Amino acid sequence: MADCEKLKTCPFFTGQMATMPAVADLMKKSYCLGDKMQCARYQVASAGGPVPADLYPNDTARSQHILRGVGR
Repeated sequence: MADCEKLKTCPFFTGQMATMPAVADLMKKSYCLGDKMQCARYQVASAGGPVPADLYPNDTARSQHILRGVGR
């Protein structure tokens, strides 16, 4: 799988996770360097919705809620 093209500019990792590098590395391996389609942030961004700064990559329940409101 290809690395996520948003990795270097993702505000979640460049800001919010800066103080938790071990957790950030695990998430990056799973989502950014693994299956980006499973990333809640990527899902919202790909649909053209605004991505909340505090949306975690593994919070797909919240991303689905956000996506239901996109385009209304």
